[in-house]
Amino acid sequence: MAVVKGSKQDRLSLIRYDPWHRFWRNVYFLLFTVLVAAGCFFGGQYASLEKVNALSGESDQLQAEIIAADQEIRGFRQRVGVLEKGGEVDRQAAEGIRQTVKELKVQIATLEEEVSFYKGIMAPGGQDKGLRISKIDIQPLDQPNTFRYSIMMTQVADNTSYIKGLAAINFVVLEGSKRKIIPLRELDDKIDELGLKFSFRYFQEVVGEISVPANLNVEQVQVVLQSTGSKAQRVEETIEWLQKDA
Repeated sequence: MAVVKGSKQDRLSLIRYDPWHRFWRNVYFLLFTVLVAAGCFFGGQYASLEKVNALSGESDQLQAEIIAADQEIRGFRQRVGVLEKGGEVDRQAAEGIRQTVKELKVQIATLEEEVSFYKGIMAPGGQDKGLRISKIDIQPLDQPNTFRYSIMMTQVADNTSYIKGLAAINFVVLEGSKRKIIPLRELDDKIDELGLKFSFRYFQEVVGEISVPANLNVEQVQVVLQSTGSKAQRVEETIEWLQKDA
């Protein structure tokens, strides 16, 4: 080929063409990529597994703490229940004791009253001897305008023989604007006579029930005892009617 003087010349290089070289290069690159991807995958799996194990351990610990806390709460509830029951038992016991003491006080007061009553009969003080009215008691009953009366008569000290006589029980009432005296037999349908006979050595109690009409306003109760015999006595006592509003 003719070369013209003064013109630019290109260099040519000869390279040996080897198709297997490019093939292996591509294979190596692919293997490298696969190894890198596998390393990242297994590394991520290992890290995830470690995190899962750590979280599982924390979960187990929290679950154990929850169980322990629940057991502790149950224990506290049981203790509170026992204390509440114990407090209720204590309150009931204290109330029972107070009620018992109250009943015993009533019994003691009753016994003391009875002892005083018998002492008054057997060994009176001063000149208080012979026939006596020891008690006049009026108590309301469940039925309206109905009352129970109790009159206690005693023979003090001089009780070697029986004392006999009549007892008159009267009620001073106000009917409208008029005051009058009504005998017991008009209010107690079981009494027929004006005077009630008595005969006793130590004491005798007269009891019964009266029904007071609504138009009567009872003000007083009068009791008169009249004994017979050589040592006849007359004893009177009047009490105010305390059950006006019953």
